[in-house]
Amino acid sequence: MTGRRQRRLMAGIALAALLPLAGIAQETGGLRLTFGIAFRAETTSNVALESPAEGRTSQIGTRLSFGLFDETRAGSLSFQASGFLRALDGPGGTETGFETPDLRFAWNRSGARSTLGVTAFLREADLDTLSGVLIDSETGDVTNLSGEGTQRQTGGDIVYTFGAGEPWGLTLSAGLTDTTYQDAPGEVDNLRTRAGATLRFALNPATEATFGLRHSTYKEDGAVRSDTLRAELGLTRSFPLGNISATLFAEDTEDGTRTGLSFGRSVDLASGGRLSYSLGATRGASGNTNLTGALDWTRPLPRGSLSLSLRRSIASGDGDEETLATSLNLGLTQNLTPQTALSIGLNAAEAEETATGDTTRTATLNATLTHELPRDWTLEGGYTHRIREEEATPRATSDTVYLELRRTFDWRP
Repeated sequence: MTGRRQRRLMAGIALAALLPLAGIAQETGGLRLTFGIAFRAETTSNVALESPAEGRTSQIGTRLSFGLFDETRAGSLSFQASGFLRALDGPGGTETGFETPDLRFAWNRSGARSTLGVTAFLREADLDTLSGVLIDSETGDVTNLSGEGTQRQTGGDIVYTFGAGEPWGLTLSAGLTDTTYQDAPGEVDNLRTRAGATLRFALNPATEATFGLRHSTYKEDGAVRSDTLRAELGLTRSFPLGNISATLFAEDTEDGTRTGLSFGRSVDLASGGRLSYSLGATRGASGNTNLTGALDWTRPLPRGSLSLSLRRSIASGDGDEETLATSLNLGLTQNLTPQTALSIGLNAAEAEETATGDTTRTATLNATLTHELPRDWTLEGGYTHRIREEEATPRATSDTVYLELRRTFDWRP
């Protein structure tokens, strides 16, 4: 990232943080400070999911965190910061220092008929902890990360909603995410911006229609900027136990036009859980039509919960290339005793570039045992197994075992 670009982004975050403070600082009540400390030791084989596999990496460290939260009748403010002070020993040698800083700011102001929200962030992460096919839960954009190095993301969003509780309403949003890499061969710095507007109409007390426009840009260093414009029409009808919806969209991209149609249903189950699903088809810019859809299911258990999520969509991937993405997430949480809980999770994803057919598959299986200790301390141990497969590349696997002791302190002035 150039110095001018870095200064511009940091100035934007500072402005987003400082402007709302002037108004909310005069409010009273609801102020809370949190301080967190966590001691962690872990060992990982083939931490970067390379093929052939590299050696074992071990680290010990302390994560420090701070949070400021203020809530009033007119809005809320939060600021969170954390970082990891660690010593690491791996195939590349020994490293020490303060790593993976994470800064997050959020401000929300509510009026009689409108709300204004501002968020900003600056976060760093090791690529070896992110390796895999990552799918954005809101936009569906796909990122395929692998190897070693550091990723830094800086950005934020502004969202304004008008007409809450009225027969019609409007939502305006804008934001950006600047991503840079250090010591990460194969990864390219990029900047993604986004802006959108959604108009909502209540056709009757049970039926609502929406029309939205969203424009986004994607620019990699040394490459031409690509633009995407999406128009979406939605219809939702409410019933006592859930909703029925239909969505039609058209997306103009640099590679061509993408169109899709889907129908969905959501139901509140008698067991206390919830089921929502959608099914449709999308014609990609390549001219091929693919089945798309989503499934989300949650079920409470006598001493825990069970969840399932399945997604299949066509969206922008690395380099803004059109990508067919499929993901599966399965989670189980079970309280073994009043102080001890077990969590098991399975995450699998596949990303296929529609133009070339290049496919990447990743999967993660993790198990975590958490035990509450006296004086509000928590002891946690876990195991994670990761798999990565790429075209013409042997399968890569990685195993991690860790132990963590942590505590959070709350203070109200």
